Order: sequence, then structure tokens, then C-alpha cells
Amino acid sequence: LPGPHSHYRGCASRVMQRCLALLAPHLKPRIKGGFVPFFRRIQDEEKKKRYRQLPFLEVSKEPSMWKAPPDPRDRRLVKVDLAREMNIKVGDRVKVLYGSEKGKLGVIGRIDPDKNQVIVTGVNLKRSFWHPEPGPGKPSIVSVECPIHVTNVVLLDPVTKQPTRVKRRYMMNGECVRISKVSGSAMPDPVPVGINEREDLWKKHEERVLREEKSRRGPMKEDVFGNKAHFQTLVRLVRERRASESAREAAEAQPTSRSAVGDLFG
Repeated sequence: LPGPHSHYRGCASRVMQRCLALLAPHLKPRIKGGFVPFFRRIQDEEKKKRYRQLPFLEVSKEPSMWKAPPDPRDRRLVKVDLAREMNIKVGDRVKVLYGSEKGKLGVIGRIDPDKNQVIVTGVNLKRSFWHPEPGPGKPSIVSVECPIHVTNVVLLDPVTKQPTRVKRRYMMNGECVRISKVSGSAMPDPVPVGINEREDLWKKHEERVLREEKSRRGPMKEDVFGNKAHFQTLVRLVRERRASESAREAAEAQPTSRSAVGDLFG
């Protein structure tokens, strides 16, 4: 309804529109295409609502052909260093969990991060070979440790002597310390591990085997066990000797039997 101040309100609105029209080129555009006054935005919104398009008539912007899902075979598998994740180091005292060596204790001598395997000294001695450098005071057959998967061994708690998992924590001075999850005590430092003589002998044995030429596979050669004709000659001589000995024994036993019969009927 028109009031006493309606004329002033109309003048103020017209002055505002003129000011906005003059300042429009200098104002920072807020919407694409330049500055749009508030009332114009309201008008556009109402017009969209009035002439809105039904949802099923809208044109979809999605592609007509969906992209093929990624092939899981093309994924690159990432190698995980399980020894690092399990906080196992060379020189730690571990216990074997499964297998024929279950329950045995030993010290980790070497870690193979590529295969996630460990060598436990004195455990799993299942590979034997001839000593590459035999001599007096040396064993003729040597056994070497076979690798064990890192998940088949577990660290021991320093207090309870029970299998435990280990977590890492940082001290105030920034030092990383391994903590047992069973007792909460710090794990002892790994013991120094020296050179394993069995592994050195095994390497020498492998080098010697690789240097030797491997015979071609196929039927066995005639002279595998020596000269065949010579062997047959030895067999014939042995048989002839046995036959002559048996004949001699029979000849010696025959006169004795005849004399015994003469004495009986004489």
C-alpha cells in the first residue's frame, strides 16, 4: 500500500539501480558473464522454476558408453618386507611355530627380504652335502640350514619367554625402541652374528658342482661301470673257479666214503 514514504523509497531504488549500472564495469564479476544484481538473480530463479523441465526429459551428460572396469590382472603387486613389518632383525632370538622343527629356538643369522625368508642358526638342518675340502679332523658330510618363512618364526618376550608381537615407540631423545606387546618391556638389542661356516662350505660346494660338466641326459653309456667285456670275463673266471673247487671237494669226499664201506663189509 502506498505510504507517506513510498515516493522516497522509489527514488532510492532508482538511484541504487543507476549507481549499480555505473559501477558494474568496475565491479569484480561474481558470476560468469559479469555482475548480476540480486533482483535479477531472483527473477532468473523464478523463471527456471516456472519453466522447469521434467527429470525424464533432461538430457544426460553421462557418456553413452561406460569405460571398461580396470582389469585386476593389470595391477602391479607391491612387495612387502614382512621382516620389517614384524620388527624382526638379524641377531634376534626366535621360536619356530610350525613344521617338523616346531618349538625349537635359535638366532636369526640372515634375512632374505626378496623371498621373506630367514635362516635360523642350528634349526632346519635338512640339506646335506659332501665336504668340499675334506681332510683329517673334518666331517665328510656337512648339513646346512634351510630357509624358513618369516611368518613361521616369532620373537620371544624378554620377561615371560613367551611368543609375542612387537611394536615400535620413540623415546624423548628420538631413539626408536621395540616394545613387547605381552609384558610391555623393551626388547633387547640383537646379538652380533658372525660368519656361518656351513653357508660358506655350501657356496663352495655349489661352485664346484657348477664347474663340473653335466652329462647329457639319455640312455646310460656302455662303459658306465667299466668295460663290459672285461666284466663278463671276470664273471666267467669266478664261475669256473667255483666249479673246480666244488669238483675237488666232491673228489676228496668220494675215497673216504669207499674206505668206510670196505671196513664195514671186510
